[in-house]
Amino acid sequence: MTITIREALQLPDMVQTRLIAGAGGLDNPIRWVTIVEVLEDTSRLQEGEFLITTGFGLTGNPMRLSSFIPSLAKQKLSGVAIHTGFYLREIPEAFIEMANRHQLPLIEIPTEINFSTITKAILQPIVNRQFETLAYSQAIHNKMIEAALSKGGLPAIAGELATLTRGAVTLVDALGFEVTQQGCLNEAGDDQATESAHSVPIRANREHFGTLTLVKPKPAWEELDDVALQHAATLCALEYVKERAVSATEWRLKGDLVEELLNGKPMSASELDSRCRMLGYPVTGGHLVVAVNVEGSNRPDIGELHQNVITLMRRLCDRHKRSYLLRERPHCLLFVLPDDQTSISLLTQLTSRWENLHPSYGLHVAISNPCQHLSDVVHAAEEAMFTLQAYPLLAKSPELLHYKDMQGYQFLFPYRESEERMLALWKPLLDPLIRYDSKYNQQLLETLDVYLRQNGNGLQTSQALYIHRHTLKYRLTQIEEKTGYRLEDAHQRWQLQLALMARRLQQQLYPSGE
Repeated sequence: MTITIREALQLPDMVQTRLIAGAGGLDNPIRWVTIVEVLEDTSRLQEGEFLITTGFGLTGNPMRLSSFIPSLAKQKLSGVAIHTGFYLREIPEAFIEMANRHQLPLIEIPTEINFSTITKAILQPIVNRQFETLAYSQAIHNKMIEAALSKGGLPAIAGELATLTRGAVTLVDALGFEVTQQGCLNEAGDDQATESAHSVPIRANREHFGTLTLVKPKPAWEELDDVALQHAATLCALEYVKERAVSATEWRLKGDLVEELLNGKPMSASELDSRCRMLGYPVTGGHLVVAVNVEGSNRPDIGELHQNVITLMRRLCDRHKRSYLLRERPHCLLFVLPDDQTSISLLTQLTSRWENLHPSYGLHVAISNPCQHLSDVVHAAEEAMFTLQAYPLLAKSPELLHYKDMQGYQFLFPYRESEERMLALWKPLLDPLIRYDSKYNQQLLETLDVYLRQNGNGLQTSQALYIHRHTLKYRLTQIEEKTGYRLEDAHQRWQLQLALMARRLQQQLYPSGE
């Protein structure tokens, strides 16, 4: 679309001009040519303009002489040509020094050359190139549209860009996934030092979808390649918007199916099979329900964070050609996945990727026991949500927590929906200890907890509590007297352990309670 100062000096009508200074800026592109005789306000000049002037008003004004070249360099002009012989008989040494310092090409135009000759000489190739760019841009647009309408999606657009530019194209989405890579470099591009990589963001409605990168050998790079790259990025953004609309529809259909299953809606085997086929989900085999939420699920941006989880899960499943069902709840997401190792691997990748992308937001992932029939996901969903509620007691992000690995808390599953039933499990045994601790400022409840965690090992318990073994023995005696249970009896010891677990779980499920 432009020519450089170097190219302009090689034009036939420019052979009589002479580069005086600023050779470091010879590759500056000329966007337009401006002729100004009386230069009163340099701030009106635009970046990339090539200024032609007689220098009128500069002589006899030391301040204007000293600020002339710096003010042009500040406006990022491509270069300046001074027509000598009218007001400046020769170019001042100060101009030469400043032009070299700012790497601003300074050209002398002899008296015998007209302004119009120079202007036409430079503008003609610029205009010609603009027409070439416009024609090429239209051709690119047509090719890209064909690729976008071919139903080949993002790979087709990237492939067409690679073909048009003879370069290597990579598309990486906003989550860091490499969506596609098309084309390759020729042998000249094997040396990375000779490669040039240009990247443009893929955006629509202020939303960032990813980055499109074109790599070519530096000697082969053309300005028109940037035009093709921009066209491709625009079509990629439209493709992402279309993909989101399709995903939203699919998400709604999947959510409707899961909600109907969770509500126990009667559904014949043929209807269930038909709807699963439409959504691409396998109705046969075992199934897992996975409950997912982000730490602090009451935060105002939870909807956006849930959307990020959904997008990440979709990308992972697309890469592994794995289908799933999904239902969003106010405080969590419910995924239904086939019961196999691939699903567990996907969930592990989900937590790992999430931790890299959002290290400040822990992700809780709770997994139900397998169910053999899709119609049985109601109970599995309850298991998954119960596991999710107990997650802070048993795991730390980004661990996966399985219902079967809840360290005995799964035995409290039947009591989860009633705070009164939870209280009834622990209060008769532990309330005497709590009241005694409160009255006498003791730690009987803590001592019991640590003692059971240390598997009844007195030495380890006293060390963990930083107390003497005689103090520990006294406290254990007090615990037995207050509860009426003997710690040497395995069954009674287990009941005390279960009471402690019930109290912790009740405080987790009902934080406003006791």
